[in-house]
Amino acid sequence: MRWDEVPEDRGRVRFAAPAGTVEGYGGRGLNGRALHPKAGYLFPDRYGEGWWVIFQPWPDQDGPGRKVPGDILACNDSYGDVVHVLVLAAGVWEDDAEAAFRAKVPASLGDAARVAAAVAHLSPRAPRAAG
Repeated sequence: MRWDEVPEDRGRVRFAAPAGTVEGYGGRGLNGRALHPKAGYLFPDRYGEGWWVIFQPWPDQDGPGRKVPGDILACNDSYGDVVHVLVLAAGVWEDDAEAAFRAKVPASLGDAARVAAAVAHLSPRAPRAAG
């Protein structure tokens, strides 16, 4: 697991983990961009544990700007070498996800899950299936 700022990503923070270290995402690895809570990058769960919430683009998807399909994932890497993943929303557009998180500014993992669940209903242009 790693996270870093990528200059070509205009200062956005990436969260990445190879497939062998990811649990809960169908054997796929991670290479997504962090969505932001009110402060920092971690969304606390009800026990105070911090989770990253990321937009994970689907494989082989290119689009203008941030108009790519993907999933909103909660990622917890505090259990050693394994990243635990919860899928908060599947088949959404990145620009819709970012707009929703900017508008609602969730403060916790529960808030982030509610925002993510609403994203799929924001636009009728939802993609159909992962590639």
